Amino acid sequence: MLDFSRYDNFIFDWDNTIAATEPLHIKAMACTLRDMIGYEMTYADCLDFIGSTSAALAEKIFTRLGITNISPLQVTEYKADLLRREEMILSLYPGVREFLQYWQNRKKIALASNSSREFIERCLAVCGLQDSFFYIVTISEAKIRKPDPAMLQMAASALGSPPERTLVFEDSETGLQAAKNGFFPSVLVLNPGNPLPPTLPAELPMYTWEQLLQFAKKKSPEAE
Repeated sequence: MLDFSRYDNFIFDWDNTIAATEPLHIKAMACTLRDMIGYEMTYADCLDFIGSTSAALAEKIFTRLGITNISPLQVTEYKADLLRREEMILSLYPGVREFLQYWQNRKKIALASNSSREFIERCLAVCGLQDSFFYIVTISEAKIRKPDPAMLQMAASALGSPPERTLVFEDSETGLQAAKNGFFPSVLVLNPGNPLPPTLPAELPMYTWEQLLQFAKKKSPEAE
């Protein structure tokens, strides 16, 4: 059971941590690679894509196939345009809205995502969470994606708390590694349909949003 009193503030990942957005990314990426190079994404590619970026996956695939006439940046831009034109229908994972609401005036909450600022702002508007975060940092500002801890460090600085007092909520190996690299404590959120990361650190806390909300209400001094 997590003791939330040990932490001053929280940092949340977005994709597949708060909302099931990975299917949107995978669909757009699959269409992009099919249109641009006639490549069909494999299940292994999909798993590799979780927590990563379009450019990073494209670079791996291009290197493997020996493709040099298209840049990863072109893939990113093509995929972003597809997402921009796609109707966005999102649902939050069970319990996450209530968890955010519970902590709204109790701790400062940041969002740190490998997705673009444009995509995140659109998602927040669709889900009605525009005012839920004290600070938001995306790959658009950080320029360096997770597992580099840079965006987590930017978020912690904005929140005004040191890494050891800032709890990170993640769903992927990439995000968990970023937390480890920056010396942040982390929790793996168990959401419906999400595959477990292939490598799990020893004694890593793993809970659903409903469980985390129960812990908050029962054990946190802020609940008094």
